[in-house]
Amino acid sequence: MARDPKPTVRTGRNVCYSLAMSSANGRFCFYELRTIDLDAAQRFYQAVFGERLRASSCADGSKSLHLQDVCVGSITMLPPQAIASGAPSHWLGHIGVESVDAVLPAWLAEGAIQLGPVRRSDAGVAVAPLRDPLGSVVAITDRTSPAQSQFWHELNTKDEARALALYGQLLGWHATDSFDPGLGIGPYQQFAWSSDGESVGGMVSSQRLPGVHPHWLFYFPVDRLDEAMAQVTQLGGDIYHGPRQMPNGAWVAQCEDPQGAVLGLLQAP
Repeated sequence: MARDPKPTVRTGRNVCYSLAMSSANGRFCFYELRTIDLDAAQRFYQAVFGERLRASSCADGSKSLHLQDVCVGSITMLPPQAIASGAPSHWLGHIGVESVDAVLPAWLAEGAIQLGPVRRSDAGVAVAPLRDPLGSVVAITDRTSPAQSQFWHELNTKDEARALALYGQLLGWHATDSFDPGLGIGPYQQFAWSSDGESVGGMVSSQRLPGVHPHWLFYFPVDRLDEAMAQVTQLGGDIYHGPRQMPNGAWVAQCEDPQGAVLGLLQAP
C-alpha cells in the first residue's frame, strides 16, 4: 500500500501534532489508546512492535506514539468517569475533518451521540468523541496529520450496508471488494477513502455473533505475525482469533493487551 510522505511533527503539551498540510480529511489519521496503566501499556506495545514503534512522554503525562518516525497516536489515561462506568481500556480512532465545529452537527443529525464536550489541546486541535448511530465509538478531529494507509480499519457493526452508507454520506467513503468470511453473518464489505482509492478497511455485521458489540478494530502492521503473536502472549495479552489469511494474501490476528484493549496485527502479503 502507498504511504504518505513524512510530515514535520511536534509534540505539544497534550498531544502530538503535525505542521504538514492535512491529507486526512475524511480519513483515519490518529489512534488513541485510552488505558488504565500508561507505563505498562508503553512497555507492552514497544515490545510487540519493536523498532517500528517509539513512544515518548508528553508534559501532561501521556505518551505520543511514532510509527517509523511518523506521529500516529498517543497513550492516555482512561477518564475516571469511563472507569467508573465500567468501560475497558480501548483504542479510539480519530477521523480527520476540516472543522470539528462545522462537521459535528451533521453527525448528530444522523443520530450519533456526542460523548462529552469537544476537547481542545493547547495547539488548538479539537477532538470530539462520538457514538455512531449503530453504536460504535469513533472521534472526529481537525488535527493536521496524514491519513494512515498502513493500518487496516475494521468496523464490527449491526448492519454493514447501513454503516457504509452512513460513513459514505458523512465522509465520502466508497465500497470496494467484498467476500464471505464464512461465519453466517453476511459479507465482509471493504471500503476506500475515495472512489479511486485502494481498500483501507472493512465492515461486517459481526454483532450477530454472541458477545460481539459494535466497535472499530485497528490492525497494526508487523513484520512477522508469528513473532508478534508470541510477544503478545508472553507479555500477558491474549490472542482470541487468528492467525487468518485474508483474500489479498495478508495475515491477521485479533488480540487483547494486558489492560483489556483490543487490537489487530497485520502482516502484509
